[in-house]
Amino acid sequence: MDTNLILVIIAAVLALPSGLFVNYIMSEARARMLSLLGGIIGDVAVAAVIYLFVTVSKMSVDGLSYFLGAFFGCSIGVFSGALVANFLVNLSSRGPAVTSEL
Repeated sequence: MDTNLILVIIAAVLALPSGLFVNYIMSEARARMLSLLGGIIGDVAVAAVIYLFVTVSKMSVDGLSYFLGAFFGCSIGVFSGALVANFLVNLSSRGPAVTSEL
C-alpha cells in the first residue's frame, strides 16, 4: 500500500464526523438524509481526486502537508456534497408560489 493512499484515507475518515454534524444541523428536515449521503459522496470524490492528482503527477509532498491538505479538501468536499444535495431537494420540491395577502 502506498503511503499517500493511507494518509488520504485517514484524512477522509477524520473529515467526516464534523462535516456530517454541521451538514445535519444546516439542512432542512426533508433533506437531512440526502445531505448526509451527499456529504459522504463529496468526501470520497475529493479524496479520490487528491490521490489521483498526486499519483499521476508524481509529486513529492511531505506527509504532514499532504495530510493537512487532504483533510481540509475532504472537509470542503463534505460541505459541497451536502449543499448540492440540499439544492437538488429544494429544486425538486418547488411548487407554484402561493402568497396570502391579508
